[in-house]
Amino acid sequence: MSAPSIRRLAEVGLADASEVGGKAASLGSLLADGARVPDGVVLPAGFGAGLSEARGAAFADAVAELGAGPFAVRSSGVAEDGAEHSFAGMYETVLDVAPEDLPAAVERCLASATGERVAGYDSNDGVPMAVLIQRMVRPVAAGVALTADPVTGSRQTCVVTAVRGLGERLVSGEAPGDEWIVADDGRASARRQPERTIDQRQAEAVATEARRIAAARGAPQDIEWAIDADDALWILQARPMTALPPDVSWAPPAQGAFTRQLRFGEWISEPVTPLFESWLLSAMEERTHADYLRLIGQRVPRPYHVIVNGWYFYTLNWATPGAFARSLPNMLWHLIRTPRVIAGINPSTVRHSFPVVEREWRSDLQPRYRAAVAVAEARVEALPVADMPGLIDELADVAGESFTLVTALAGAGYKMEINLARFYRRHLAPSLGGSHLPLLTGFEAPIDPARHAVTSLDWSHAPGPGARTATRPAADHAALVETRHAAEEAAFAALASSPRRLRAFRKLLADAQHLVPVREEQVAELTLAWPVMRRAVLRIGEALVARGVIAESDDIFFLTRDEARSALESAGPGLRVDVAARRSAREQQARLVPPPFVGRLHPLMKRLMDGMSGILGADPSDRAIVSGTPASPGRATGPVRVIRGPDQFDELQKGEILVVPMTAPAWTPLFTRAAAVVTDIGSAAAHASIIAREYGIPAVVGCGDATARLKTGMRVTVDGGTGNVEPERGGDAVGP
Repeated sequence: MSAPSIRRLAEVGLADASEVGGKAASLGSLLADGARVPDGVVLPAGFGAGLSEARGAAFADAVAELGAGPFAVRSSGVAEDGAEHSFAGMYETVLDVAPEDLPAAVERCLASATGERVAGYDSNDGVPMAVLIQRMVRPVAAGVALTADPVTGSRQTCVVTAVRGLGERLVSGEAPGDEWIVADDGRASARRQPERTIDQRQAEAVATEARRIAAARGAPQDIEWAIDADDALWILQARPMTALPPDVSWAPPAQGAFTRQLRFGEWISEPVTPLFESWLLSAMEERTHADYLRLIGQRVPRPYHVIVNGWYFYTLNWATPGAFARSLPNMLWHLIRTPRVIAGINPSTVRHSFPVVEREWRSDLQPRYRAAVAVAEARVEALPVADMPGLIDELADVAGESFTLVTALAGAGYKMEINLARFYRRHLAPSLGGSHLPLLTGFEAPIDPARHAVTSLDWSHAPGPGARTATRPAADHAALVETRHAAEEAAFAALASSPRRLRAFRKLLADAQHLVPVREEQVAELTLAWPVMRRAVLRIGEALVARGVIAESDDIFFLTRDEARSALESAGPGLRVDVAARRSAREQQARLVPPPFVGRLHPLMKRLMDGMSGILGADPSDRAIVSGTPASPGRATGPVRVIRGPDQFDELQKGEILVVPMTAPAWTPLFTRAAAVVTDIGSAAAHASIIAREYGIPAVVGCGDATARLKTGMRVTVDGGTGNVEPERGGDAVGP
């Protein structure tokens, strides 16, 4: 049987993949569909080794038709670029090959079919291999276009990355490249531009062609492209995107805007369980918003939250001009009656309100909450199971009241920090440089979390530290105190010539510094009731197991409040719930990457939220992989370790960059090992921000999708003063 003949690239298509390999078949199909693809020839699988001797004349004639060179010689395996395995980077590509060096380059590509990389990637090693020879494009820019967002799975977003010259630095992971996000309306916006390789027009042109190819093929595509000196766009490769997250809609079930970045959202790092969302979370929200109405006259429109794909989003609809106008008469009435309390909504007057709130917490709510928990702990095992819902409701109500005062004092701390940061940037940064952050460190040495500390508010998690504990050396804390004192003295000296400014600064500084430890003290006690509430819930679960309603006591977390109470009040099994299906759905939802916001954010609120991180010192970098709010000063370089929950706590090694959805008190021991902390959600007043400062490690918070964009093993530099996470300088390597 004779060996197959050399074929022109324009003559092959997808139906020929078994002969010419996936890459060549794909490119031939693209040519037929009108894409600009460099001309080439294909040596089909089975054409044979010993090329220069066996088929030399035919080979020379075929190559001569392509011109003088140079050439790109590329492997094209028959299993390559398929929907299940892309084999990206597994096979060999040889660039800038002179005509006389083509036989050796072909042999090198054929040899890659049996290489260790391929054998480790797929069990079908030794698959037939074709070789593709194309005219070499001389690009001024090259890169990759993904017609779906590989992080979120959105099919409405095209991601275009680019580097100068050849695209090998990008494909190999040597350089992160520029990144453009092209929305479904075709408009491109730069996410990062370390090389400033292409402009908006070129990014949009690449995305348009990539989307045309994806539409023709009926599936999202991973497309390699290049632009030459004549501004011509060339398509070098196209393959289906593999391992793409599911295409889900993040449209909220109610009008308006909702966020994960505020209030309860800062405590919830995963899809919520049905019982937590419908019982504890809803009860706490009801009490908190009733308190807002009672204390400051603010009416928050319902719904207070929405659940989208299992994830919690808190309302921002109270911040629209219309909602504010509706609340204004009642708030003005409260202002007349209690001017110091209502002043807390204004950053310039908040210093008059927080002493009132702090006194209320210490003299009334704190002792009352502690007493309620102590009584419940004494009763939870002795009471009939039918009384458990009442006990839970009582504790949920006082926990909601406690959360109200957490938001009031934490909110005051955030506003006071904003005021301090604004003053520093205006009056001190020009002469001292840096930021206000060193002024807010070194107050109390962190301690190991208490037994009621949580990793997330969702009570499906058992409270408790959940990580190896470690004591922070006293010398480290003393060094932070010394750094703070030095920053204070430098600021005082810089303002000495202006007594009025110095007095204003001292007031701002005293208030902001006072609230830092108060906030953490408050947060540490918020979840006092969680162990006893969880025990009461599990008692209900045990009763339902005995009645045959659920199989295991912790299945109770996958019922709603109404289902659990109805089953408890029923004499027989009655209720039938597919708990396994709900567990499975939550596991699938946990793999999604939720956006920071859903719905339509009012332009005024968007400008306010976008500008807040800048006030706190954010200075976005063109090299940043992710950016957020600067939360704790300093720079640290090391390998990334993504930790999503307590089952992974022990994986964090000393000196690694801790990348997490968010942190809560039970995460505190991880800070003794981390070189820096990066979070998806959170503000300058969040737990991660405060604890990172007390441990003296850099922190960047509120990055949105850091746990998806940063991979374990990447080497990055975290700048806690500017809010950027960049590839480690030097080799610019971003991969493990």
